[in-house]
Amino acid sequence: MLAQAIVWMNLALVFYTWAVFSGRRQGLHRKHLIIFGIGLLCDYLGTHQMSLFARTFGKAPEWHNITGIASLAGMAFHFVLALVASLMQRAEAINKVFHRISLGIYSCWLAAFFSGALYGMLRMTR
Repeated sequence: MLAQAIVWMNLALVFYTWAVFSGRRQGLHRKHLIIFGIGLLCDYLGTHQMSLFARTFGKAPEWHNITGIASLAGMAFHFVLALVASLMQRAEAINKVFHRISLGIYSCWLAAFFSGALYGMLRMTR
């Protein structure tokens, strides 16, 4: 269960990082939307597996739960923003604002990702 969660979360990290920085460099395109979607799905699956693990073996700290849920919600918002921009065919007009928001949400997501990894590693050493 934990190994699956770790794999899903690392895949989310890879796809989300790829989407954010590739989209920033090339502008927002449909391929970035697909990559965002894959990253969001991986994050959801990893979060779900971590939740099952936490219920079975002990609760994660409240601060990590809050940052994790907020980050998943931010990532979902990020995906919806990219989807709306693509569907409206106004991606170029939205690019400047989108990329500012993108880095903020990505930074929050990274904080939750690394705080969970750090907490998990510290817990394993006890």
